Amino acid sequence: MTSVGKTMFPLANGIKNITAMKARYDQLQTQLASGEKASTLAEMGSDRYFDLALRQRMARMDGYQQSISTVNLRLEVLDTVMSRLDTIESDARAAAISGGGGTSGINFQTTPTLAGSRFDEVLTLLNTDAAGRYMFGGNRTDSRPVANSSEVMNGVGARAGFKQVAGERKLADLGADHLGRLDITRATDTVTLGEENTVFGMKLSGITTTSANIAVTAPGGGPPPALTVQFGTPLPTAGDKVQVSFTLPDGTEEQIVLVATSGTPGDGEFQIGADADATAASFETALSGSVQELAETTLVSASAYAAAENFFNGQGAQVMRVDGPPFDSATGLIAGTSANTMLWYTGEDSADPRSTVTARVGEGTTVGYGVQANEAGFINLIQTLAAVAVQDFPDSDPTSEKRYSSMMSRNAARLADTKDNQPGSLAAITVELGLAQSTTGAIAERHTAHSAQLGNMLEQIEAAPTETIAMEILALKTRLEASYQTTALLSQLSLVNYMR
Repeated sequence: MTSVGKTMFPLANGIKNITAMKARYDQLQTQLASGEKASTLAEMGSDRYFDLALRQRMARMDGYQQSISTVNLRLEVLDTVMSRLDTIESDARAAAISGGGGTSGINFQTTPTLAGSRFDEVLTLLNTDAAGRYMFGGNRTDSRPVANSSEVMNGVGARAGFKQVAGERKLADLGADHLGRLDITRATDTVTLGEENTVFGMKLSGITTTSANIAVTAPGGGPPPALTVQFGTPLPTAGDKVQVSFTLPDGTEEQIVLVATSGTPGDGEFQIGADADATAASFETALSGSVQELAETTLVSASAYAAAENFFNGQGAQVMRVDGPPFDSATGLIAGTSANTMLWYTGEDSADPRSTVTARVGEGTTVGYGVQANEAGFINLIQTLAAVAVQDFPDSDPTSEKRYSSMMSRNAARLADTKDNQPGSLAAITVELGLAQSTTGAIAERHTAHSAQLGNMLEQIEAAPTETIAMEILALKTRLEASYQTTALLSQLSLVNYMR
């Protein structure tokens, strides 16, 4: 009789296969519950290299998106401030264009006050911060770039403010005799108009005449230069004109026109006398009166703007002021120091303000959004407002109306919207910041799209397909149940049981 044993059946292999299927069954259940193919990188096999690379790329883009979010927040703050500054500039331009002193000279009183309020607001806006980071000092973001407006205007202790510096400049430009630092002399039939030996006051730029009987010489000689007007025989006739041109401290040009008359001379006229000497004497008187009027009106306005350009010159913390007193001597300009003059701006002073603050927002993409309060557009607005704010136009002062008109004409020219296309203007800065914001927006959209693509790729590597796993679990469960039944039967197999 042949013996039958369990060794004829591969029971151990069957149990091994069952164990492997059970492990796979448990793994599938874990994947179904977690939604992930693997719980460790080791379980991912060769896919782990692709997984790590994708995650590293997505982490970089997340960092860029965070940087973009921060930059956009700051750009929104800058845009709000720039919009307000543009409104202030527009309002000041409209006020300048509107003209004279108004009913009962009301603009004489309100215009300087309003300019002072706008000046204060501008300096306050330029000290705007975002979460403690000051926005208008270039890369110096930890402290206010601009001094307090009251201190800038009025000074602190021994440190002079703009009011004092403008007052110094006015006295230096006017001169002791209020002739704009010009000397007028006459010798018989010849009148000489010469400059004083100083950088201040009015400068001679030319002379012309419509009369063949008046000899004029252009400014020359010296230094300092002078021009002459000589009368001879025959004498000039009524209506003949002499025009003298001047360059004022702010660089503008002005003219005085004197007209010959045979009657009693009025403003801007000189009398044709009995001879050349008498005519020259009358011309000297008319010239002195016209020069003084020009000095006390238009020159004073030009002096205020020259002082503003010296004080708010945009060259870092440097401030220029008059070296004096006495201001009617041959004084000059000196650099103010932190000991004797308010230094209004202490931020960064870069030739390329936008590059002072940058952010990397993408692979090889960097945006610059630095802004400095000493850029041309801010300086021009500050200078204009400050020059008007220190003025005084009393109704009792006969020069008030002409000084006011002169100030407003200069304001209109300095704030003209034709300057918007110049580098550093408020409009140009706004456009450049807008370009930075547009760039970050486009890059952010690109990052979002790219992240979505990488996320899909990562999901294909990491995510467990629910339907596929569920089907495999069902199939595996059927196989396991069959294997369990078969193994159980085999484990009971013997000759005795068989013979039953």
